[in-house]
Amino acid sequence: MLVFDKNIFGSNREIDSNGYLRVSDCSITKTQVAPYLAQEIPSWKDFGLERDKIYYVLRPEAELKKAVETFNNLPLTRKHIEVDVENVPKEDIIGSLGDSAVFEDGYLKNNLIVYDQKYIDRIENGKQKELSCGYRYTPVRKSGEYNGQHYDFVMKDIIGNHVALVKEGRAGHDVM
Repeated sequence: MLVFDKNIFGSNREIDSNGYLRVSDCSITKTQVAPYLAQEIPSWKDFGLERDKIYYVLRPEAELKKAVETFNNLPLTRKHIEVDVENVPKEDIIGSLGDSAVFEDGYLKNNLIVYDQKYIDRIENGKQKELSCGYRYTPVRKSGEYNGQHYDFVMKDIIGNHVALVKEGRAGHDVM
């Protein structure tokens, strides 16, 4: 059995007695400016945006701090899908987040568990280890700069829906 010891290897991963991969203190998203196609921005038509144009959206620290509790006990999915009580695609759910969400040092973090061996293997061999949050938010048309990067919109009222395991996430290589 392969076990990762965070004290020796700098990893927060471990395989438990059931074979599940548990990751403690895992970064799931962060404060940043990220590119979004207009069609990915809620109410994009109401803003008169060009469907396939890229707009830059700020995910601010204050809004992530307000949203912390909404990122507890969410499904961990193998791809982005909207999940609710009417739509629980069991074949796409590979694990779950814990109930210890916190915001610290610019990152929203939580514990997670992966139940599916296929995806545990993908994480361990590095083929699919980044995370990407799925959430609802209110876009506010407001331009500015954050850390020297221009943005066109600001996310407000963020509410977590799921976290997807992806090959490459919008939040970057440090969110995995």
